[in-house]
Amino acid sequence: MPDSPHYRIGTRGSDLALWQAHYVRDLIAAAGGSSEITVLSTQGDREQVQSFEKLEGKGFFTKEIEEALLEDRIDIAVHSHKDLETQQPQGLSIVAVPARASQRDALLIRKELHNPGPWLPLPQGATVGTSSVRRRDQLLLLRPDLKIQALRGNVPTRVRRLQEGLYDAIVLAEAGLDRLAIPMDGVIRHSLEPRSFVPAPAQGALALQMRDSDPKAAFLAALTDPSVQAGVRSERAVLRALEGGCQLPFGAHWNDKGHTLRCFLQSSTGPRRIVAPHAEDALTQLSSTLPFQALITRSPRTNSVLSRLANGCGATLIESPLIAVVPVKNPAIPESWKNSSQNWVWLGSPGACEAAQSWLTAHPQTLIAVPGNGTAEALSTTLLPRLGYVGTGHPAEAWHNFARARTPLEHVAVPHGTYSLKRWNTGKTKAIVHAWTHYDSVPNGATSFQADVVCFTSPSNVNTWPTEAPSKAVAIGPTTSAALAAKGWAHITAESPDAFGLWEAILRAEST
Repeated sequence: MPDSPHYRIGTRGSDLALWQAHYVRDLIAAAGGSSEITVLSTQGDREQVQSFEKLEGKGFFTKEIEEALLEDRIDIAVHSHKDLETQQPQGLSIVAVPARASQRDALLIRKELHNPGPWLPLPQGATVGTSSVRRRDQLLLLRPDLKIQALRGNVPTRVRRLQEGLYDAIVLAEAGLDRLAIPMDGVIRHSLEPRSFVPAPAQGALALQMRDSDPKAAFLAALTDPSVQAGVRSERAVLRALEGGCQLPFGAHWNDKGHTLRCFLQSSTGPRRIVAPHAEDALTQLSSTLPFQALITRSPRTNSVLSRLANGCGATLIESPLIAVVPVKNPAIPESWKNSSQNWVWLGSPGACEAAQSWLTAHPQTLIAVPGNGTAEALSTTLLPRLGYVGTGHPAEAWHNFARARTPLEHVAVPHGTYSLKRWNTGKTKAIVHAWTHYDSVPNGATSFQADVVCFTSPSNVNTWPTEAPSKAVAIGPTTSAALAAKGWAHITAESPDAFGLWEAILRAEST
């Protein structure tokens, strides 16, 4: 092999594919080699109308390029790693996996339709474009009200169709958007966290494929990022075991920092979400039903994300509040609020949403702010158009972020419970805050429960628990965890108080 090998790089002709080929060309040049680029056409490039699930065969974006490799018309195929089949054709191998770009998906929204809502900043019934079954099923998990329409074409074409108003929003891989730096006039980009929207296996990674017999393959080994290669291997190992390709509604995300593999699979029973330490354990969880009962101490919610996650894994979710919310008679609403511009109301919990229903109806112009998606889910559909702010899910952080963004001319109502933590007295705000006791929390009168795991949603629920400590317990957050710890009850605390954090904590508790 010469000291400065020369390579013929084969690639698709899309803007993104060409960017990737030129990127690899530059990597080879930096390592002391040289290269030239050959553009090839694939089935996926030629068929731009039908969604992938309606196309026959596999390897829509790779087959013709792999054939060119085997026929010695090119030396390297540069692929988006997620497009490759999990089994390599005989005679070909992946010889290098360079540094990875963002693994996330991004929701691109027409600016005039960007609107706070549960889970996604979209108005009710918005039309979202994607031809990925994985993206479609996760969008509908978060927001069953959305309308999903097929979207094909290269990245610039998809963005242009959004800008032309053919869709309200579209979903694309962040890696492609970052690499091409496409102008986003009139578009807002919303990054989708892998914790709640799992990307495709190997998303953001490149694969350099060569013939096994080519002695020049060894030269490219130095282009590999070992940590990226290990993460991609874990993600694709589960996909291979499931015998799936791009038409399988499956997502996998390896977290380097936490050393965990998070997976999504749309099964016949519904969406399945698991977290595992490695691919073998992930496959075991995805292939098994979990016929246990989990009790969560809150009011029932119709078709909530948490209930759908439980159903998808074969578990039963029991929603039963230990605390009843009772509006106080003739609450002492400040006169200053009655004479104000009445801009905002802060509803700090699902209980506050429930107790303030009549009050909200009487103030139809007041925008609603909530600490997170869990509280947003508790709002009735008639109130969702008034939702103006959805926080991070962590109550103190959400209030501080909301308060900092207010102006001296804005007025914020805070109808709270008797034993609320009064977070509105912390953090800096220029707005005028009007707080009053609007409801009481009283025991619900329940006496016993049968459940394998109990998820407590507040310290009050912990203190109202009518029997001895449950064998497996989950706390929604740190204040509830402190209440459980004060009783000496073993428990697991959710990483986040939303449906995904709660479900993952429930799974951990059930497995102990």
